[in-house]
Amino acid sequence: MSIRLSPRDMSGLTMLAEMYGAPMDVVAEMLGVSSSRTYRIVSRWAVAGMISDRRPRPVLGPAWIFPTKSSAEALLGRPVRYWVPTPKMAAHTKAVFQLRLALTGMDLDRWTSERLLRGEVGLVKAGQTRPHIHDGRYVTAAGDLWAVEVELTAKSAAAARTSVAQALDVARRADCAGLTYYCRGEAVKNAIRTAAAGLDLSAGPKLTLTDLDQLLVKKAETSSSLAPRPGLRVIAGGAADHEIPQVTDRNDGKAV
Repeated sequence: MSIRLSPRDMSGLTMLAEMYGAPMDVVAEMLGVSSSRTYRIVSRWAVAGMISDRRPRPVLGPAWIFPTKSSAEALLGRPVRYWVPTPKMAAHTKAVFQLRLALTGMDLDRWTSERLLRGEVGLVKAGQTRPHIHDGRYVTAAGDLWAVEVELTAKSAAAARTSVAQALDVARRADCAGLTYYCRGEAVKNAIRTAAAGLDLSAGPKLTLTDLDQLLVKKAETSSSLAPRPGLRVIAGGAADHEIPQVTDRNDGKAV
């Protein structure tokens, strides 16, 4: 059976390959269609051999879809490791995917995924430490490159301090204008604030904090307030909207 895939199909599949995979509700959000329509589209992708026939539920909620290893390699133009959603990574993978949709929609040119960044680093020689890899980087509407970290749980003080320092160093070496931590809850934000307290933030990339869930809710409210129109994507403002030369909480505009 021959399946013809549209340019929008290929964009969606490429985005899935870049982001590893997603639950069905996030796929529907990505495509901007109903749940029933999403299932029909996903069925075509499966018949075309572009996604796995497996529909795992690593956590409570909708089933996940993900490209096969061969289709991911074809879409990304590079070798990739086999990937299947696991309970340990499901929440983080979903959160990063939703953040990408909120910031850049389906624009494939403005977001560089963790999977692509990891591929650029390549294999690390025995005895060497793999450099920090951001959860993503994106180009704002103003043309600035920002690095992204998504934190859902608070790290220990030592781990957070090391992670923030490394993330900032990699952002500096990548010529990023800034680095935003998208955090779930005040405990996570406080851990990042504490970790950054001893760092010199007077030069280099700006460091900002944003409440992840508030951003996603705001994006969803903005989307629902607009009349449905095929192909319409809502792109939220970028991390560089408010520039404060310290660790900044983007929700209240105050240095923290």
